[in-house]
Amino acid sequence: MSGLGADATDGDGVLPARWFHLAGTERQGPVALADMRELVLEGSVGPGTWVWADGMPDWMHVGDVPALVPPPALRATLPAWPEPGDDPDA
Repeated sequence: MSGLGADATDGDGVLPARWFHLAGTERQGPVALADMRELVLEGSVGPGTWVWADGMPDWMHVGDVPALVPPPALRATLPAWPEPGDDPDA
């Protein structure tokens, strides 16, 4: 994964959002959005993992952040993502 240096900009002179996630009670990051998406796809970060990025008012679950939710066809291949309609708490 590529970390963001203090001078890494998006080409417009604007620093991209830094993403963080919780692994247990440990805050991990910062990482770029592309790296956070990779963590989702490899299963290190699941739908119930807490994440936060610059500009977000509070921590949210990955499953509630549209930028991090894989498309339905891909979710079906990821063990951490339940099938639509599955209720793990039922």
